[in-house]
Amino acid sequence: MPAVSALYRYPVKGLSGQPLGIVALRAGEPMPFDRVWALARPGSSVNPANPSWAKKGHFVTLMLDEGLARVRSALDPQTLRLTIHEADRARLSVNLADAEGRAAAEAFLHGLTPHLAATPRLVRAQSGHFMDKPDPLISLINLATLRSLEQQWGVKLDKLRFRANIYIDGVEPWAEFDWIGQDISIGAAEFTVDRRNGRCAAINVNPATGLRDLDIPGRLRSQFGHKDLGVYLVARNDALLSVGDAVDPPDVEPLLRAVATPDAEAAARYICNGCYYIYAERQDSPGFAGLPNDWQCPDCGTGKTSFRPVAG
Repeated sequence: MPAVSALYRYPVKGLSGQPLGIVALRAGEPMPFDRVWALARPGSSVNPANPSWAKKGHFVTLMLDEGLARVRSALDPQTLRLTIHEADRARLSVNLADAEGRAAAEAFLHGLTPHLAATPRLVRAQSGHFMDKPDPLISLINLATLRSLEQQWGVKLDKLRFRANIYIDGVEPWAEFDWIGQDISIGAAEFTVDRRNGRCAAINVNPATGLRDLDIPGRLRSQFGHKDLGVYLVARNDALLSVGDAVDPPDVEPLLRAVATPDAEAAARYICNGCYYIYAERQDSPGFAGLPNDWQCPDCGTGKTSFRPVAG
């Protein structure tokens, strides 16, 4: 029977997830205490005194900063005590409620990201979150889809690469894409399946080693014509969600997932190294070289220098 196999939240954007056995969801809200803290990149537009949602390129994340995967972290939502372990050794225990604790955490995390020109700043959302999308979404991964990719590619895919809130098992591979726009029940919780999850370079980082050892979005693009893996849900009621809860998927016809073809009208294409967004040059758009130097990726917000030409 289809069921929930694991639940996670990620209190600090970019740091490791915390497993949950049970969680209280509220209608129209994301997973509680998920991505409520983040590390603002030096020089980003995020105001530490009054932080608000921004695209992920403005934060320190696994998309660009794989050093974060070297550690395991936990943040207590009541006390705000942050603990960090590296190689099973305690490295940091501070309280983010006070400035001294935040400064110590910032300095430690800068040590994991020495390529940054200055120390990143820990910020807490005044309301809302720092998830990749501004909407109150909950992410879901189908483990059968991961197993099908493992078989096709001949590699092992740790589920923690994909940083989902809900992991399910017991449904057909890729069935989750057929649910877009439909309602789904998981235990007592009701959701609308909102959209696919377009992936970035964060999932190329092996959570066990901290190394960027695969090009998963690139493989998805070349073999399936998209970079999507997993879906986003919107909670429709207040409910408790638990590991082991039964999944009642919508009764829909499977879709034909044809591989897309390159844009024949594009003179040249450039891809973002961070989020894999593709900028295609056309007659009605400026050439990539002609874009202003402060132009940013429309998807993740990284700069023009993060793009490279797409071969072929």
